[in-house]
Amino acid sequence: MARGSPAATEAATTANKQAGTNYGNANALFGPLSASLQTDAIHPSGINPADLARMDTAALETGGGSNAAAVGQGALRSARTRNAGGADAAMGASIRSGGETASRGILANRMKNAEVMAGQREHGQTGLNSLFAENLSGGNQALGVVPQAVNADVQAKNSSWNWAKDLFGPLMGAAGAAAGGYMGRPN
Repeated sequence: MARGSPAATEAATTANKQAGTNYGNANALFGPLSASLQTDAIHPSGINPADLARMDTAALETGGGSNAAAVGQGALRSARTRNAGGADAAMGASIRSGGETASRGILANRMKNAEVMAGQREHGQTGLNSLFAENLSGGNQALGVVPQAVNADVQAKNSSWNWAKDLFGPLMGAAGAAAGGYMGRPN
C-alpha cells in the first residue's frame, strides 16, 4: 500500500487530464482560427469589392452631377444671353471642379480600403500571437500543478518514515557509542 498522499496523487492525475483537455481543445480551435487569422495577416480583403464599387459610383455620380449642372446652366445662360461663347469659361471651371470632386472621392475610397486592409493585417498578426500564447498557457498552467502535487506526495511519503527515524536514530547512536565504534558524522 502506498504511503504517499492520495490527494496529491489525485491532483497530479487531474492536472495531467486537464492539460490534455486544454491542449486538445486548443488544437481543435487552432486550425480554423489560425487559417482565418493568417489570411487576414497575409492577404487582407479590405472593403468588400461590391461595396467599394458602390462607393466609387457615388463619387463619380457626385462629380458627374456637378458636370451636368454646369453644362445645363451654361447652355441656359447661353440661350438667355444669345451669346454662345459667353459661358464656356464658367462651364470649363465647373467641369474641372466636378472631375476633381470625383477623383478625390475615388482616392478617398482607395485610402479607406488601404486603411481597412492595414487594420485587418494588424488584427491577424495580433490574433495569431494571442492564439499561440493562449494555446501554450492553459496547458502549461495545468501541467504546472503536477510538480507541486508530486512534491506534496514525496513530502507525505517522507513524513510517513519519521517514526522510523525517531526510533532508530537514537538507538543506532547509542549502540555505536556503547560499542566504542565510530557511527555517524566525523568530529
